[in-house]
Amino acid sequence: MYDVRWILLAILVIAYWKTTVHFTPRNKEYKMPLLVAFVLIGFFIWVAENMATFLGAWSYPDQTNRWSLVSVSKISSWSLLVIISFLIVAIVKQKRRSD
Repeated sequence: MYDVRWILLAILVIAYWKTTVHFTPRNKEYKMPLLVAFVLIGFFIWVAENMATFLGAWSYPDQTNRWSLVSVSKISSWSLLVIISFLIVAIVKQKRRSD
């Protein structure tokens, strides 16, 4: 079966290529491409997932005999999940505003 994540990621790159987010820690404003923010969030969730499997919170089938890193390809899965979550929240907020 074909991995659809890469098609979705390509569509998202096209859709969000020029979009930036602005954030203000300690009264200084910074900006970052939205796609970089999504990848960073996916990366940090992947790091947390590795820590959790290392500490034994759960394990995947390939980790039953000994611990190993969770596949790096999961970063794209986590990033897509974050993007979908953001879209759902944005749609719900827009619907509430229109009511």
